[in-house]
Amino acid sequence: MRQIAFYGKGGVGKSTVSSNIAAALAEQGISVLMIGCDPKHDCTMNLRGDVEIPTILEVSRDKGIESVGLDELVAGNIIELDEVIYKGYGGVYCAECGGPKPGFGCAGRGVIVAIDLLKRLNAFERLKPDVA
Repeated sequence: MRQIAFYGKGGVGKSTVSSNIAAALAEQGISVLMIGCDPKHDCTMNLRGDVEIPTILEVSRDKGIESVGLDELVAGNIIELDEVIYKGYGGVYCAECGGPKPGFGCAGRGVIVAIDLLKRLNAFERLKPDVA
C-alpha cells in the first residue's frame, strides 16, 4: 500500500488535489482509501457529491469512547468499520477524522486517535487499498 499525504497552509487546494487524484486512481481500477483530516470535510465531500459523512471521532464519542476507551470500543464490537468508512466516487473508500470537542486537545491528536482506531479495526487489511 502506498501512502500519500498532502499538507500545508489552509486554502491552497490540498483537498481538491487529493480528491481529484483519488478519483483518477479509482478510474484506473486502483483501490483508494481517502482519510480526510480537514474540519470542513472537503476531500470526502468532493468524492461523495457534497454528502457529509460522520467523522471517526464523532462516531467514537457517540459510542462512548470517553467512558469505555478505544480498546473496549474495538474489542466489544461497539464500533464497526462501516460506521466510519463510506464509499465515494469510483468506489473510493472515504473516512473523516474529525476533531476533538472544542477546548479538549488539538486536531493533531484527533487524527492520531482516528488512525489508531482504523488500524485496530483492521481497516487497511480488510479493505486492502492500493493507495491511502
